[in-house]
Amino acid sequence: MVKHKDSKLAHLKSLEAFAVVMESGSITKAANELGVTQPSVSQHIQRLENIFETDLFIRRNGRVFPTERAKILFEDVEELLSGVDKTFSKWRRGQTREVSQLRICASFSNCSLVLPHLLTKLPRQNSMHFQVTSASVEESITALIDNRADVAFQTKPLDHSSIENNLFIAARQVCVLPKNHPLAKKEIISATDLDQQKMISVSKGDPCYQEHRDILRRHGLKIQNLLETPYSTLAMQMAEEFNALYIGNILIAELFCQKNPGLVWREIDEFDQKTNFYFAVSPWLKNSDTEQELAHSIQDAFADLSTKLML
Repeated sequence: MVKHKDSKLAHLKSLEAFAVVMESGSITKAANELGVTQPSVSQHIQRLENIFETDLFIRRNGRVFPTERAKILFEDVEELLSGVDKTFSKWRRGQTREVSQLRICASFSNCSLVLPHLLTKLPRQNSMHFQVTSASVEESITALIDNRADVAFQTKPLDHSSIENNLFIAARQVCVLPKNHPLAKKEIISATDLDQQKMISVSKGDPCYQEHRDILRRHGLKIQNLLETPYSTLAMQMAEEFNALYIGNILIAELFCQKNPGLVWREIDEFDQKTNFYFAVSPWLKNSDTEQELAHSIQDAFADLSTKLML
């Protein structure tokens, strides 16, 4: 058996030539596409045939026809070259400030309220293309690691060794209620004010769920729990429809109330749990210009709100 000590780069060039011949069906066309001579392409094919000890093409009347072995090899080579393209795509992204597309995944409430506030304030928003998808924490981790997203926005840290979470806001809880509700006249609502009130509640998966239950139990309060949902935008919408109260974080409350004048938010005592807002970039954007620009943009976009809400 012939032993080949050639470099991996030489192997890659030969496999690339083979793939182009398979795609074009012609050594001449492959040579033109690769910008090399026909003998050079033929040498690459001959080299692979020697390494694999098999015929890859049948030559007949100046044309080449792939053998069954070549067709099988081509499937592997396509996958290999696709991986090379993916690697270059990963590591090229973010090395310049001229990124033209930003792929974002985020929780539903972030998609609905936080991202619209951010995207309109990015300095290059008119020259950038944004791709936004709704995703859970687990889905966001997978999207970042698999290069299907550049940045994720969540209210829980993404637990993965290759992902760095950046906290940009820690939002306290407030009470959202219709502006004509009797409790809206108060500047600060106390926990005992909730007794016998109609409520929209967070779901069991929410970090605030247990704290809410503990406060109600500690004061012996009874509420009319009309709806339990993980979606804060739905909860606030239904609070207006049902003339009910909803306790959620102040950032989402402020952004939602800005667009819904029938609702207001009020400070509430004892509900101390905070909602943290994180952004995380894909591993190949870590410490890049894109990450730095995004961090500055987020800080600038929420500066006025942070001051107004004392965050």
